[in-house]
Amino acid sequence: MAKPKKVYDVKPVKGMETELGLLAAMLQDGTTEWRGELGRIGPNGIVWQPFENGHSIGAILLHIIDVELFWLRQVGASEEIDPAVWKQLLTYETNVDAVKWPKPPKKPLKWYFDLHDQHRKETLAVLKNWQDKPSAVRMRRENGFTLRWLLHHVIAHEAYHGGQAVLLAIQYRKEQAKLRASTSGG
Repeated sequence: MAKPKKVYDVKPVKGMETELGLLAAMLQDGTTEWRGELGRIGPNGIVWQPFENGHSIGAILLHIIDVELFWLRQVGASEEIDPAVWKQLLTYETNVDAVKWPKPPKKPLKWYFDLHDQHRKETLAVLKNWQDKPSAVRMRRENGFTLRWLLHHVIAHEAYHGGQAVLLAIQYRKEQAKLRASTSGG
């Protein structure tokens, strides 16, 4: 058998229970994947919405952070999140089910990634402190959620919305190319 040029693997995050560490590593790997696909996009592309109250890359990125904090830190770790954080993430202005997305701050993509990285670092530190088994249950209202499910949910949620952000970037670039062509006479 030929030796592979590169071997792809996901190894559990060090210092964590193996099963949860593997899920945390998958979360990290997924983030790296969609960020790479997103590519470079300026602040105008970050705030662009294809229709009124529609998705934007910036609002989606804030929502990804919001959901991670809610499920892993608030529900999973019983952490009280500072109301200023929810405000920054536009938590109360966003209604995903009603497709009501606010205009996000017109900032560079790096600002969003730095914010995400800051919260991810804090989340991983919290996850390392989870001493319970992956099957341990956390309650929210009348429902129970295992730690394993909480991580799975955040992984799936981020993959879904990360893909949306990538598609929005593609659509924005195409719209800009059409606009340039129409104004240049081409």
